[in-house]
Amino acid sequence: MPEQPTSAPTRTQPRPGPRNSLTRERIADTALELVDREGVEALTMRRLASELGVGTMTLYGYFRDKDELLDLAIDRAARRYNLSPGEGAWRPRLRELITTVWRSLSEHPSAVQIRSRRPILNPGALRACEAGMTILRDAGFETREAAAVWRLLFTYVFGYAAFSAYEPSEELKSEWREELSVLPPDQYPITSGSAGELVNWMAGSEPFEQGLEIILD
Repeated sequence: MPEQPTSAPTRTQPRPGPRNSLTRERIADTALELVDREGVEALTMRRLASELGVGTMTLYGYFRDKDELLDLAIDRAARRYNLSPGEGAWRPRLRELITTVWRSLSEHPSAVQIRSRRPILNPGALRACEAGMTILRDAGFETREAAAVWRLLFTYVFGYAAFSAYEPSEELKSEWREELSVLPPDQYPITSGSAGELVNWMAGSEPFEQGLEIILD
């Protein structure tokens, strides 16, 4: 039996949708929005049920547990982007694919949080892998080499999205340079003397693209 509201809805309280309007896709999309907004720790079945205006146990009629829910959320997020291998020379195809993955992770930081906890091996999440391996095989790599190269690229884009996805302000860069430049020169002679160059590579889309070119080289 659906839960009864404790008070009449007001203009500041959206009316819960009817129980039969729920789908697995709608639940997963709402979960993704919640995690994007507040982080993966904020996602509980109780909290998600409140967002959807249903009882907590209702969600268990659609998903066995939170892991199954997160699997579909990642699948849904991945399917929003064109991750096809394309045609033509391998390098621009691979650059476009990795840049698209980077863009998707920047727009959905929840995907980084979720996938850092365990592998996600559903079809949607593996579309980038299929495209990347296709491009590398087309370029002449043997399967073993292609797998190693793809994992390097995958780790690079996810690591960058986890630690350096934001665009640092000039003020923040100045603070970083100062912190690096005052390191004891007898212990950190190279680091303290390279503060300007190191800071330029610490975060943002431009150093991401430059780093990708180095890997592709």
